[in-house]
Amino acid sequence: MATVEPKALYGVSPAEPQQKYFTVAIDTTGFLDTETVNGGRVSPCVASDFATKPTTLAQSLLVSRGNLRWKMMMETIAVRSNFRVVNIVTTYSADAGDNPITALAFGLVFENGDYIPTTGTNILEDSTTQNSKALYIRDKITEALGQGAGGGDPTTAERTENMSVYDPTSGITGTSNTAVTVGPVMLVSIGEIAEAITVTEVSAFAPNTSGQLASDTSLTYSAE
Repeated sequence: MATVEPKALYGVSPAEPQQKYFTVAIDTTGFLDTETVNGGRVSPCVASDFATKPTTLAQSLLVSRGNLRWKMMMETIAVRSNFRVVNIVTTYSADAGDNPITALAFGLVFENGDYIPTTGTNILEDSTTQNSKALYIRDKITEALGQGAGGGDPTTAERTENMSVYDPTSGITGTSNTAVTVGPVMLVSIGEIAEAITVTEVSAFAPNTSGQLASDTSLTYSAE
């Protein structure tokens, strides 16, 4: 038996840079949910997504902090390659805005897998050497969720952004332009942030014939 490559379908060499697909699962139960800069965990959801919106401004700020961390996480992941997010699943104990997220899962489809490094050093977990693309992605997520914990640029300072925050006391509009500050999601055990994150490459997503596989030219990295 033989495999014939349908090269005419591509218009370019089938050995072009290949996409890669990773699944991400974050157990957020160990992250803080106090009404401080460390609370709010991480979530793509905003106040209007819930069946019942947050009942106080302090609780609404937790939702906004979680959403800001989601944005920060996307920024750190995108440092080396464009990507798209698929199959987002958020898990809460209830669909009311005062409830914290307990688990977050999503998929990442990278435009060019070669741009994702295979080796590096995890900033926040005892300088452990990373040796795969999945661990690099986990490192970048850890970096975002640990921002403000110290240990290296850009994690040396908390992050503040002006956001449109749902405010049940604001009157007609229901929102206010508020400066939202986030710190690390853990204070005592910063290194355990990485342990709450699982990143897995879906190898079946890759091309399944040798002619479509480009050589892996991934670079090493030191934390951006």
